Amino acid sequence: MKKLQVICLILIAFLVSCGDKDPVTEKPKRKIFVSTTESKMMVFEDRESAQGTIEGLIDPTVAAEISGKVIKLHARSGSSVSKGDLLAEIDNRDYLYQKNLAEAEIRKLNVRLKNQEKVYERNKKLVDKNFISPNALDNILTDKSETEEELEIAKSRLDIANSNLSKTKIYSPITGKVEKQIASIGDYLKIGDGVFQIISNKKVRVHIPFPETLAQKIKPGLPILLTSPVSNQPYESVISELKPMLSEDSRTIDVIADIANSPIWQPGATVKGTIVFTSKQNVAVPEQSIVQRPAGNTVYVIENNIAKAREVTTGISQDGFVEILAGVVTGEIVAVDGASFLTNDIEININNN
Repeated sequence: MKKLQVICLILIAFLVSCGDKDPVTEKPKRKIFVSTTESKMMVFEDRESAQGTIEGLIDPTVAAEISGKVIKLHARSGSSVSKGDLLAEIDNRDYLYQKNLAEAEIRKLNVRLKNQEKVYERNKKLVDKNFISPNALDNILTDKSETEEELEIAKSRLDIANSNLSKTKIYSPITGKVEKQIASIGDYLKIGDGVFQIISNKKVRVHIPFPETLAQKIKPGLPILLTSPVSNQPYESVISELKPMLSEDSRTIDVIADIANSPIWQPGATVKGTIVFTSKQNVAVPEQSIVQRPAGNTVYVIENNIAKAREVTTGISQDGFVEILAGVVTGEIVAVDGASFLTNDIEININNN
């Protein structure tokens, strides 16, 4: 009996001691800060871009059409020239001599022909009066015909001399810029030797290599947007043609488009071409809103400061946004920064500052 009383007292003391302790205080759950935005409608384009170069379509090498020594240059590399501007001069003395010689020959033959015509008229009267034989007229007519032919030859020689003399001055065939000065003062030029290379920006052509995987999609006539460091404004063109063969080294398709009447587009510069195959409007969310979860691509939609996980089907990524084919509709609030730290039904703090 005494033992039982002792045990009871011990139990009572233990219970009293337990009752005196403070209850355990639970720590509050930490809320995650996220930024949010509203899903929106956006135009998405199926497009491909590649880098290429600009080629000059009109870049003639101005060459000498006659032989001679260069005595003057009126342009230099980098000079802007207009069509018809004087570029260079070749020593014209020999060609001036040829011109003077041809003119003197013409004057001599004209005098001879005039004299033969007088002799013919005089002898014709004598024949009419039967003073001389008609055969005498035949010889005079023959000499007169030969002189007339020689006169025609002399006139042709004068035309050639005038043509050669005019070619001693070399003019620009186009409006453009001198890319390269080939000849210098004192150089002796033969026919066909280059003097200047001139580039015109009136019309240039771009060559852009696209991957061979796009061979079935790229066709002549498709619009292509061109941008380049040499121009602040993009240029809208169309694909004019495709090279018939793939590049052996890079296995690419050479896509060709033309730029007209835009002088700031310089031959030799780099160019970026973007081909838009199709465009469509769909729901868009920022790329940061898409997080990977075991179930797949997930977006956290915020409802009353609670994150709700939504599995989504994505499409095209464009300009920092992702196309949503299913899972989110336009106008819903979605988590952006901090979305990767969320779980379903977690409470969040919104910080859009």
